[in-house]
Amino acid sequence: MRYLACAALLALLTVAGCDNDSGSSGGSSNPAPLTITTTTIPGFVVPGMPGPLPPYNATISATGGSGNYSWSVVSGTLPAGLTLAPTGTPDTTITGTLATIPYTSFTVQVTDSNFATATMTYTLVVTFAPTPPPEPPPVYFGQGAGGRTLFICDVSSATAGQPLANLQTELSASLASMSSSDEFDVMVFNSAISGYVTSMWGTPLPATSGNVAAATAWINGPNFTPAGSADNACYAALQASFATYAGIDNALLFTWTTPADASSILADYPIWAASDPGRGLTVICKNPSNASFGQQLAALAGGSFVP
Repeated sequence: MRYLACAALLALLTVAGCDNDSGSSGGSSNPAPLTITTTTIPGFVVPGMPGPLPPYNATISATGGSGNYSWSVVSGTLPAGLTLAPTGTPDTTITGTLATIPYTSFTVQVTDSNFATATMTYTLVVTFAPTPPPEPPPVYFGQGAGGRTLFICDVSSATAGQPLANLQTELSASLASMSSSDEFDVMVFNSAISGYVTSMWGTPLPATSGNVAAATAWINGPNFTPAGSADNACYAALQASFATYAGIDNALLFTWTTPADASSILADYPIWAASDPGRGLTVICKNPSNASFGQQLAALAGGSFVP
């Protein structure tokens, strides 16, 4: 009987002890599975304008696992110029500047401190931005004025008033819309100028913002004060334009009157033009009563006449 009582007591203590152990240990939880949460990476947009490709940057994130992460490409290859950061918790990055335009897929693997792994395959999608339409060329009384341009301007007394104001407005607007890769200079002529002709620089300079600002001030200043006549001065201006300037793409002659030496200009222009055969000539004459000289000169030069 004593034996049975002891056995029952021992069984009760054993059960109670197991319950007590279970309650005090609380158990242990396994880490969440290692998972790459970034399912896609940003595409790459090739700019529409020519020039170097912009830098690329993508972030890839993971969760779960234990400790720090290490990253690698386990299938395929990154496009040339891009690199994957080998460490980073919870993120890694793909950065660099593309050396070529890729169409590529690759698989990225993350490994935690317990050597658990997870992978994700990505495709770098490339799109091409539309090429913007070309900007309209700078114009001077509606005529293109890019490249190496020489403006030859009649500032004789005949242009005083509205004709001069129109000339200054058109010229200022044309200069403001030129590209810095364009070059220009401005000549003015009348019989009151010493030597009949003066110019801003005496050589075409790039149409930088500073040069355009200086020229805008110049053409709206005392150098554009109407005086004298165009007689002889127009001949001197055209002759000097060839003697002083070479490699001009287009000369734009603004004149309001028919100069007294118009016949001499028509006779000698082909001789001058032989020194700069690539030069174009646009003759602008806003005075209808004096248009015939401008028309004849433009025809002789194989250029354009603007009434």
